[in-house]
Amino acid sequence: MPTPRFSPYYRWLEEILRDDIAQGVYKPGDALPTEHELMRRYNLSSTTVRRAVRDLVLEGWIYRKAGKGTFVKRAKLEERLARLTSFAEEMQNRHITPQFKLVRAELTTPPYEIRQALKLSAKQQAYLIERIQIANGEPIAVARGYWNCDLGAQLAQQDLNRVPLYEIVENALHTPLIEADESISAASADADLARKLGVSRNAPLLVRRRLTYTTEMRPIEFTTTFYRSDRYEYKIRLARHGV
Repeated sequence: MPTPRFSPYYRWLEEILRDDIAQGVYKPGDALPTEHELMRRYNLSSTTVRRAVRDLVLEGWIYRKAGKGTFVKRAKLEERLARLTSFAEEMQNRHITPQFKLVRAELTTPPYEIRQALKLSAKQQAYLIERIQIANGEPIAVARGYWNCDLGAQLAQQDLNRVPLYEIVENALHTPLIEADESISAASADADLARKLGVSRNAPLLVRRRLTYTTEMRPIEFTTTFYRSDRYEYKIRLARHGV
């Protein structure tokens, strides 16, 4: 039994388990010892162990699977909102090899909102390029991008299961990407997104909408990307005054 200075005892157990996770004793995806094993190992009551496990679940260190046990959460991939970067660049910065699975690349009539954003007339079409973005062998996001016809037609000729789009646009097609307007919101996975991302239907998703401009502020891409919220997060540093 821990000494009184560690009271309440569930806090003591929480600290032990946090340290074990941080030091790699239990790695992402590993199962934690059962409550009975923790009770026996640390000579604690069931109430104490359950409270410690519950708090660690609430803090996001671990998660429960009904009938299977308690497991260490995988660390989320994060993107800092400071520069215009692609998924591939974000992953490469973390020494992760990005992968892609092309779903479709086709000429289509975009919805009204996207026509307006890309400054297209009602009769003009755009290329829809949809890909699943993968990191460490796991689907992270589904990106649905509408590109202006000239650029989209050239992109559709590339191996989109392999090459990052921004790399093709800037290096092969010599079209500079200058800046972008971006918004972030939340949504629930419909049946199609759930299947592509390997999550349950209605699972929470992060949704990023990006309108990208080339020179002279000409819009060339409107992409909506649906991220698994359990595997991805955004971070931004805010300053109180100008720096």
